[in-house]
Amino acid sequence: MSRRQNNERLCVAEVSNSRQAWGAELIIMALAAPMAERGIELALASPSGGDLEEQWTRMGLRHLPLDIPDRQGIRAADGVSGAPTGQLAKELTSSLRSMRSIAKMGSQVDIIHSSSLWTHFDCAVAGRLARRPVVLDLHDIVRPGMGRRVLTAAVRLSSAAISVSHAVADCVGPSGASRLRIMVPSVELDRFKPGPADPEMRRRLTSSETDPLIGIVGRIDPEKGVDLVVRAVSALTGPAARAHLVVVGSPGFDSGAYLERLKADASRLLGDRARFVGRMEDVPETLRALDMVVNASTAEPFGMSVLEAQATGVPVVATNSGGVADFLTDGDNALLVPVGDADAMTRAFERVLGDPELGARMARRGRDTAEVGHGMDLFADGLADLYRHLAHRSPSQVGAEPDR
Repeated sequence: MSRRQNNERLCVAEVSNSRQAWGAELIIMALAAPMAERGIELALASPSGGDLEEQWTRMGLRHLPLDIPDRQGIRAADGVSGAPTGQLAKELTSSLRSMRSIAKMGSQVDIIHSSSLWTHFDCAVAGRLARRPVVLDLHDIVRPGMGRRVLTAAVRLSSAAISVSHAVADCVGPSGASRLRIMVPSVELDRFKPGPADPEMRRRLTSSETDPLIGIVGRIDPEKGVDLVVRAVSALTGPAARAHLVVVGSPGFDSGAYLERLKADASRLLGDRARFVGRMEDVPETLRALDMVVNASTAEPFGMSVLEAQATGVPVVATNSGGVADFLTDGDNALLVPVGDADAMTRAFERVLGDPELGARMARRGRDTAEVGHGMDLFADGLADLYRHLAHRSPSQVGAEPDR
C-alpha cells in the first residue's frame, strides 16, 4: 500500500556525521528551499553542537540529533593497510551504536538519505530495521580494497544510491551498480552569476587592487594540492609574476599542521602576495573578486567550487582528475593539467593571465556549462521524483531491487 500520494508532503532525514558544514552539507542547505517548494521537507540528522546545526537551525529548519560516535575507519594510520583488530572492534561497536540511533530516528521521517561516507553502511542497515527507504549520496573516491567492498555492500542494502560523478560511481562494484545512478550536483544560477567585483571583498582577499588574483576555494587538506598551487604561483614569470594568491577555506580533520606548513611556505615564496582568509560566508562575492580559480586535487570526486566559479564567470585551471572530467574540457571551458605537475600549472596560469581573450572565452563557456544540466531546479526535480518513487513503495519493498 502506498504510504504517500503525490500531493502529500514527505519528510527526508539528511544524515551526516559531521558537526561542520563542508561541501556536501552546503549542498543540502542549498536544496532545502527548492525541495520545500516541491512538498518535501529536509530535516538534518546529525550530532548535536557545532557549526552545521547552528547554520541549519538558523534557517528555521528541523534538526534531529543523532548519537554518532567519532570514527577511526577500517584502515591503519598509513591510510593503505588494514586497521588493527582493536580498531576494527571499536569501529564495529561505533557502527552498532550509530545504527540504533539512526533506526530510532527513522520512525520520524519517510526516507533516510545518507550524505556521508561514514554513515552509508549504518544508514543502509538502519533503514532495514526501521522499514524506511534509504538513499545513499556518494561523493567520495574510495581507495581499492576493504573500503570499496563495504561501500558496495552498503549500496546493495540501500533502496537507491546516487553518485556525483562517474569517477565516484566506479568505486562501487558491479553487484551494486543496479541501485546506482549519476545525478550531477547543481548550482544556484541566480545566486552564482557573473557580475562586477565588490571592492571591499577584493581588499579582504588581496593587498593589490590591480594585480591578478588567483584563488583556491574549499577544504584545506593535502589531497587538495594547495602546496602545489603555492609552488606554481611562485614560479610565474614575466607580467604574470605580479599575480597574488588567496586560499579560501578551513582545514579538514587533522590538517592543522598542514595548514601551518602551507602558510610558512607561502610567506617564504610569495610574501605579501599570498593570503589565507579562512571560510567566507558570501561565496559568490568571493568568486567574483577572483581573476582565476584553481582546483589542484589529486582525486576530485566532483569539484563544486569549480562549477560555482564557472557559474560566476571566472576562468578555471584544474588538474585532470576524478569527477571534473565529467564537465571540464581542456581548452574549451577550462585548462586541464596533469595531477601533481606544478610546472604545467604554472604554464596554464601564464596562458590565462597573458591572454585576456582566452580567459574571457573560457569564462563564457564555463557559464554555459553551468546553465546546461547543472541548474538547481533540474536537480531538485530529479531528487524529488526519486524520493516520491521510493516513498510510494510498500514497507516490504524497502530492500527490493529498484525499478529500471
